[in-house]
Amino acid sequence: MNDLAIDWNAVPYFAGLNAAARRRIMDAARLHHYQAGAVIFNEGDPCAGLFIIQNGMVRLYRANAEGRLHTLSLLRPPSTFNEVAAVDGGANPFNATAVTAAAAYVIAHSALLNLMASERTLLANLLQALAHLNRDYLERLEDMTFRTIPSRLAKLFLREAAYDGQICEIPSQLTQEEIAAILGTTREVVGRAMRMLLNAGLLRKQGRAVYVVDQAGLAYLAETNTLRNPPLNRCPLSVEDSQSEPG
Repeated sequence: MNDLAIDWNAVPYFAGLNAAARRRIMDAARLHHYQAGAVIFNEGDPCAGLFIIQNGMVRLYRANAEGRLHTLSLLRPPSTFNEVAAVDGGANPFNATAVTAAAAYVIAHSALLNLMASERTLLANLLQALAHLNRDYLERLEDMTFRTIPSRLAKLFLREAAYDGQICEIPSQLTQEEIAAILGTTREVVGRAMRMLLNAGLLRKQGRAVYVVDQAGLAYLAETNTLRNPPLNRCPLSVEDSQSEPG
């Protein structure tokens, strides 16, 4: 295994470990390669272990009975995923697929427990990271409950805490369909919200790229669900614009 293939110090779980401890972790990890579109694991299957992305992009998502997908994260190196199952040994809590050709190191549940038992720094790092992950999900739940779609979109562009580390591309590089899946709504509603932010002068579009113009204005919208200086020629938001879709 080539330890130069990934910057292990950039992975929060492994920060501060000495060379011997890092070598034990690398010895326990197994490198897996996935073609674009390949299923990495399915929700509900037995624990697949802890994943550390070496290259490529990975999508985490859940699906309801009708087949509607909700994207939880789009991840690039050196992001990690499936931490909860890797620690408690339970079933995978979501689906994971390779958006592009990807590779990831995998540490099995039993190997991770052995490493945690012998490496106190790793144990402390994991506990802190899991607590941070829990806070992130609580904040995302708050967003889904209390924030309008334009507010969530503003927050996504600001890359505040709820999405920091979860969305590893700037929003202008994501399709509106991907943004809709992340925000829990539809592509059409995202399109209207995007036009609202452009009309309000918060964002600027050049070609296919979108740039932040008024960071303070985005922050105000993300916090209050209202525009600080609404454009005079824009009609009020409809309920469909303001609220998320069910499911």
